[in-house]
Amino acid sequence: MALFAVATAFVLRAQQSPFPTIAPPGQPVPADLPERVPADLVIPSINTEQNNADKLARLFNRDLRDIEERQHEIISSLEALTEPTIESFSETRIGFLSLAKPKKEKWIQIDLGEPTTPEAIALFPVTIQNNSGETIFGYGFPRAFRIDASMDADFSSEESIGTYELEEGIRWPFFKEIGGFECRYIRITPLSYWRDKDKFTHTFSLSEIMIFKGERNVALGKKVQYFPKEGSIERNNAWSHRFVNDGVTAFGIPQGQEVSPSIGYRSKSKGKVRNSWVQVDLGESLRLQEVRMILADHESEVPDTRTRFPYPITVTASDSPDMRGAETLGRVVPQDIESIGNNPISIPVADGWGRYVRLTMESSRPAPMGFSLAELEVYSEDRNVAYGKSVVGSHDLPSNKMAPQYLVDGYSSRRNLTSYPSWVSSLEERFVLLREYRELEKKRRDLVDQTFTRGVISVITGLLGVIALSLIIFTQGRIRRKKDLEDLRQRIASDLHDDIGSNLSSIALLAELGKTEAGEPELVTEELTEIKLTADKTIESMRDIVWLIRPGEETWKQMMTRFRETASKLLRAHEYSFVESGSMHDDRLPLEFKRDFFLIYKEVLNNIVRHAEAKEVLIEVLTTRGKLDLIIKDDGKGFDNLDANFREGNGLRNLRMRAQAIGAKLKVQSEVDSGTTVQLTAPLP
Repeated sequence: MALFAVATAFVLRAQQSPFPTIAPPGQPVPADLPERVPADLVIPSINTEQNNADKLARLFNRDLRDIEERQHEIISSLEALTEPTIESFSETRIGFLSLAKPKKEKWIQIDLGEPTTPEAIALFPVTIQNNSGETIFGYGFPRAFRIDASMDADFSSEESIGTYELEEGIRWPFFKEIGGFECRYIRITPLSYWRDKDKFTHTFSLSEIMIFKGERNVALGKKVQYFPKEGSIERNNAWSHRFVNDGVTAFGIPQGQEVSPSIGYRSKSKGKVRNSWVQVDLGESLRLQEVRMILADHESEVPDTRTRFPYPITVTASDSPDMRGAETLGRVVPQDIESIGNNPISIPVADGWGRYVRLTMESSRPAPMGFSLAELEVYSEDRNVAYGKSVVGSHDLPSNKMAPQYLVDGYSSRRNLTSYPSWVSSLEERFVLLREYRELEKKRRDLVDQTFTRGVISVITGLLGVIALSLIIFTQGRIRRKKDLEDLRQRIASDLHDDIGSNLSSIALLAELGKTEAGEPELVTEELTEIKLTADKTIESMRDIVWLIRPGEETWKQMMTRFRETASKLLRAHEYSFVESGSMHDDRLPLEFKRDFFLIYKEVLNNIVRHAEAKEVLIEVLTTRGKLDLIIKDDGKGFDNLDANFREGNGLRNLRMRAQAIGAKLKVQSEVDSGTTVQLTAPLP
């Protein structure tokens, strides 16, 4: 009696949705649940907060960014999963409830009626609201339990499917794929009982047990056994062992994501009749296992099972289209329909055969009769054999979205229908992802709070560090620029000394010799000619140095102009061509690059003039993909640089040193009597 008194304290208003509901207008959604639920469909929508604290914290914490990336992945996964619908609740047929002593064994088992090879099992939790208005998720669902299978009712020989431990407050169905064995009985034994917050009783409850083979729940309507009888609640229409496999859950119809193109089938008699029927032709006589009906409703309407189907239904099967010799498979009265909530009407068939399956609505007296159905499914060999088959009715009333063919098109009035196994598996995955999201959201908020304070301090410290670093970089930059300027001065001085100084010394020496040879006019003329040539060379060298360091003459266009001028002066005695290809930018060239690149070019031309004895010269400047190629070919006498006795002179060594200074590669190819090719490849500055 004490146990029943406790149970009475939990006489429930109704089984509740395991999903959060919309908050009343003007009130926020509970902070611990990020889902927002539309009025007609439960479609969680998750939005990451984007306030200033989040944005600042994201800058300083890589873990926070990882969490948010995972949250976005979860959202994408949720969008691809089945969305459960919760459109109405049943105040009856909640499930099985037992109150027990902590150390006393309890179990509940399903007799499948015959040896069966099951493929999966699903256990549905109960979500209830007690008399104080508190919603309890996973009410009575054991925290740890064992699932066993046997061919014997007393489990004298058994095979363990597995032992499982779950978190308290579970909201989603437990789903487990099984297989590889044959059994008749499946038993669930709690190992750790659920306890309410006041810890005054231990409870074991399940909303539904489903055992799957193919597309069908083979546990539907089968015999249920439980132990012990003491403590099990059988005193009202909410709790009973009979409700644990009646196909009624708080999760509704097994549906997918695809929007239905139809509402279903509608029948309406023109006059007063005693019955109205609709039947499906399966195409051949089959062994029938289950008949499932899904009520129709319009998208804009809240479904009310009492008004949609007010008549008793008799389900019959026959091998004749006029139902001669029909076998009755089952019967449903309006009171049964009223208690199922938003679930299919399922009629298990023990041993039925037939080609034609007819649903007959019967009235106690003649009256205008009408009814509607979204879908009729007939199962044989654990699959729906009515899909796409021929449908006829006694009082068909077709319209745009309601016609006989829509009774077997695979859609409810809202979405496409799926098999129970894939639907339950998707539900479990959805809720696991939602739980992970909630855990991540809590962790994310904690990280935001922690990181925000640290971030403010880091910003201030960072600003001070940036200022200090800027001062250091500025100082080091000045020192480096000063050193670079000094190095440039040294190189210009070296150029002046080596080139201009050498030429001026030659002029002085030739002038001195001219004084001693005053009596020999021919020698004087020769010396004066040499002085002029040296002076011209000196002037040209001076012009080159001035051009190199003159401000404003530092672009590619000016560089190419100088290259052409130099070629025209040095190659006067040769036939030559100058080719440019690619695109050149108009940015200023670094002085270092400009100097070494030009001197390499000039040195190669001088070598051709002095040593090659060439007749034709080809100069190419190519720019592609951030790379610069300078190619100079001549048809002169060449040399064998592959000869073991060949030694590079100062000219080639200077070219390689200058190329290395600008990060370029220098390649020289030459053969005796076949000319020489010099290729310089450098990155564009």
